[in-house]
Amino acid sequence: MQGFLQSFPRPILVVDDALEIRGYSRKVFSVFGLRFRDYADDPEGSLGKVLGDEESLGDELALATARVVRPGDEETFDWIHRKRNYEITLHAQEDGIFLVLFEDVTDSAVSEEILMNARGYLEHILSNIPLGVIVLNSELRITSINRQQQRFLRQMGVEFTFVDAIGASLQELLPEEIGDGWQRLCRTVLDSGEPAEETKRSFAGTEGELVLNATATPLPDTIGQTAGVILIADDVTEEARLEKELVKAEKLATVGQMVVTINHEINNPLTIISSNAQTLRILNKDLDEKAKAKLIRIEDQVKRIAEVTERLRKLDEIATNEYIRDGEDMIDVWNEKQREDEE
Repeated sequence: MQGFLQSFPRPILVVDDALEIRGYSRKVFSVFGLRFRDYADDPEGSLGKVLGDEESLGDELALATARVVRPGDEETFDWIHRKRNYEITLHAQEDGIFLVLFEDVTDSAVSEEILMNARGYLEHILSNIPLGVIVLNSELRITSINRQQQRFLRQMGVEFTFVDAIGASLQELLPEEIGDGWQRLCRTVLDSGEPAEETKRSFAGTEGELVLNATATPLPDTIGQTAGVILIADDVTEEARLEKELVKAEKLATVGQMVVTINHEINNPLTIISSNAQTLRILNKDLDEKAKAKLIRIEDQVKRIAEVTERLRKLDEIATNEYIRDGEDMIDVWNEKQREDEE
């Protein structure tokens, strides 16, 4: 038995209920920082002395042997020695004999700590980036949602807790207008394995219009298969507003160019027409009243055209109106708001 134990590839001790050494593997010496060949003359005695000096280990073993009384029972506890972490498992055998297995879990503990720190760092980043993020599994149920996404949804009048969100689908959690569209987008990505997006969708918000770009990307598993979807929402409200302002400015620039043409091509002939009409009316004393009225009407209409060109020149926003019933909308040069601002 002892010959088998000595060559056992893991650190192991065999002790009785009084913690006397009854067997060992050579690997166990390295746990205590010893070399087997240095203690080959009396290995049991050397290990017994070391075990007696390690009070914390001895106390834990004594408590464990008192609790594990039936053969086949076992108990596990942690022990730190020489900056190494060990997981120690005590197995009860027949006749009050116990196997003590030592497993060095230092590297796995460090890896777990690194993983926990990385997870915490990632969660911190996701909580503070200006993008809304929702992570969904292969059944398109929410596994994570960050604070920014919750802020976006609150602006749309949607209130829920983090607990409410986990495990729910987008359709279950969100109103039909939002949930159905995002659900379809994520379903497309899950089925195709390719990213998809929905650009510049407007929502009525508690603080005014909210415009979002929604991008869904596949979430791969360890072998590269699509295991879920990441939905990212980006607030482009200001960008959309600036684009509208740019379109408005371009329209105004076009109108400005048109006004230059009108002033050049229309106002000069209008001046000649108006002057000739006045001359005919003033110099021809023998004109009847009907002819004079027609000349006065010509002068009035010339003034009206001149006023239209002047108002076009002063336009600072483009408003349209239906001048003819069921007809095309035209630029409203008599915009009441602009007239009030001028007055």
